[in-house]
Amino acid sequence: MKYIFYFIVILLGLSLVGMGIRILFFPVNTATKMIDMAYDAQDKVLDADNAIYNYEWFKQKYQDIEATKKQFKNAETSYSSFKNSLGERSTWTFEDKTEDARLRTVSLGLQNHLESQIADYNARASMATRNIFEDSVLPNYIDALTFIKQ
Repeated sequence: MKYIFYFIVILLGLSLVGMGIRILFFPVNTATKMIDMAYDAQDKVLDADNAIYNYEWFKQKYQDIEATKKQFKNAETSYSSFKNSLGERSTWTFEDKTEDARLRTVSLGLQNHLESQIADYNARASMATRNIFEDSVLPNYIDALTFIKQ
């Protein structure tokens, strides 16, 4: 019985010593984990597949933006030429008004899509883990208002 009591006291003592050592080294353990996480994040960011994916994403997204910009300009030109060919609005037929509304809707839809693409590009370009994959040819930021009006 006496040995069981000593055993329990020793076991509790060792537990308290172990807990004290853990508390004492908690800051070191936390710092080590943070450093390990930073290295893991760096490995994931600089992974070859990730680098290629992000580089290609920026190239593809920029070309998508350019293509949508051309579509938007074509829609604007089409709308302008249609509107100029009709003359006074009071003489328009129902079909003319319907076509006018359709062309304006197409133009507005393309403008909204273009602005969404630009916002997506700018969001990725501002991310520290992604902007390192842009090349010097691509812009770091696209201003939607001036870009669309060009």
